[in-house]
Amino acid sequence: MGFLLNSLANLPVDDEVHFYIFVINGQWQEPLYDLMEQNFARVARSIGDHAVIAKGLDPQAFYGEIEERYFGNDADMLFSLLPALLITDAHPEEITGQSMRLIVPLREAEERFGGWAQFFALLSDFVQFRSDEFVKRFAKLEDVVDAANRFVEIKPGIFGVSINVNEIISWWRRRAAAA
Repeated sequence: MGFLLNSLANLPVDDEVHFYIFVINGQWQEPLYDLMEQNFARVARSIGDHAVIAKGLDPQAFYGEIEERYFGNDADMLFSLLPALLITDAHPEEITGQSMRLIVPLREAEERFGGWAQFFALLSDFVQFRSDEFVKRFAKLEDVVDAANRFVEIKPGIFGVSINVNEIISWWRRRAAAA
């Protein structure tokens, strides 16, 4: 399913949705963001009925809402990663400390996944609990940025973030077994 939103608050709650994918960008025109826009409908179809991809009609305002809701008000934390995808298991109204938050900088997608077609295919497989290969691709580079209490350690005062890929894979496998 795909949504174009005026505001994050317009995203409906659906108990059948297991993943939310948010396309985020700041104020600048960016070719990688344009690539996501061009493939938005295809990705929305490929992720199935239990995942949602959403982007804001005003990308800068939408980024601010995502940042505030999922990461607090640290204005510098995500900006250097844009454009990016946020993949989470929590609706914006249902976030907890255990909610998964995986930031995927789009500038790394082509190299890390061997091309855009492979990136989109593995993303679709991941959110449909068919394969955890999408997350395993992050184990190859330790400087990938993610943000969640269990999955990431954020070091205040510096831009320091580390990823716990094994925890994300374990979480995904538990969810896949339950789905």
